[in-house]
Amino acid sequence: EPLLRLTGYFPDPWEVAPHRILQSAEAIAPVFEWAESIYLHADTFYLRDMVPHGRRVVRSFHDFHYETALISAFGFDADHTIVPSEYLKRCIDATAGALPDGHSGPVSVVPNGIDLDIYRPRPGVIPRGVRERGENDLVLLWPHRPDTRKGILEAIQITGEVAGQLPDRHIRLLVPQHVDAESSPETRAFYDEAVTAAIKEGVIESLEFTPWWNEEETANAYSFADVTVCPGNFIESFSLVAYESLACGTPVVAAAVGALRDLPDHPGVHLFPWGDAAAGSQATINAADGMIDVDGLRAILAQRYSFTTMQRGYVEAITGDAMPADDAPISQGHTYSLAPWCAVSGDRVYHDYESGWSTRPELTEFMANAGQYFSLSHAATANVPTEQIEAAIRDGVIVRRT
Repeated sequence: EPLLRLTGYFPDPWEVAPHRILQSAEAIAPVFEWAESIYLHADTFYLRDMVPHGRRVVRSFHDFHYETALISAFGFDADHTIVPSEYLKRCIDATAGALPDGHSGPVSVVPNGIDLDIYRPRPGVIPRGVRERGENDLVLLWPHRPDTRKGILEAIQITGEVAGQLPDRHIRLLVPQHVDAESSPETRAFYDEAVTAAIKEGVIESLEFTPWWNEEETANAYSFADVTVCPGNFIESFSLVAYESLACGTPVVAAAVGALRDLPDHPGVHLFPWGDAAAGSQATINAADGMIDVDGLRAILAQRYSFTTMQRGYVEAITGDAMPADDAPISQGHTYSLAPWCAVSGDRVYHDYESGWSTRPELTEFMANAGQYFSLSHAATANVPTEQIEAAIRDGVIVRRT
């Protein structure tokens, strides 16, 4: 029986009536008297002041853009913070961790676990609600929740580009419809927008809606598909979809956004600059050749992303038995680097939090030659315009390092 009367609905689990907060306080107060460690999943806990002084507080963040995580990172102390990816750790260290009196403390990475018994190659399967493959079929899978930022419109555009380049192939784009599609007007509108986009792109015959699958069925879908696409600009903090697909032996085509930039350097992973449909379609065509060394990649996944490893990491962090995590570096204001939420492509910079590109020719040329860290005086000496440096600092494109 849960003691905390929370809604549990993503992404606002703390959206709860005030009388429920009172009930939670009354129920949990006795627990605080004997607990040695307090673990707060996603944190932003209303009753933080009830935690007795001296109790070990461990929290976890599973994103760094929803307000729950940001309020916790900048407003509350913790003895230890757990995140699922190096990307998320870098973002926290460069912001909340860079404040002289910051609240982040040590941050350790405990990657999400993947059930490799479920997510494995399944030759010859046909997912529920999907027709059999034809001889010339090229099957793309977009297995995401109904959120435009997950890239449904980009996936449809890529489908159109691939169809134009491979006229002899029948391109199929499988899109599972969420269980709310019939009851929620907002969800229904999402899929209606996809239909409109497919008609406009001339690929309505390629767009195939499927039922919303469970885990076993999703694993079947990964194995059935030729390529899994993750083309959106949602700031992924880990991207289970990509790893699950790879575990099933299906290549992944992903926009280089957020933690997707840290996907394994493997022939089955194909990254492209977000918003570049031509690059995305070429990556998809390349990926359609199939994966090599699936067993080798699964061995890596088993070592790094097993449930056992994840559980051990959480237990050690919560009990205090983990190896000491690195403290966030304290900025001295002299050295700068490209922000961890940014990526450079040519003379442009992609910004995860701005969900788009900016053109900064002198700055990008300088950073390509300067290495990972540089001083502002070094940039000025290299004739990077002062206004471009100031704009990069203001926009969060470059950040102070030690």
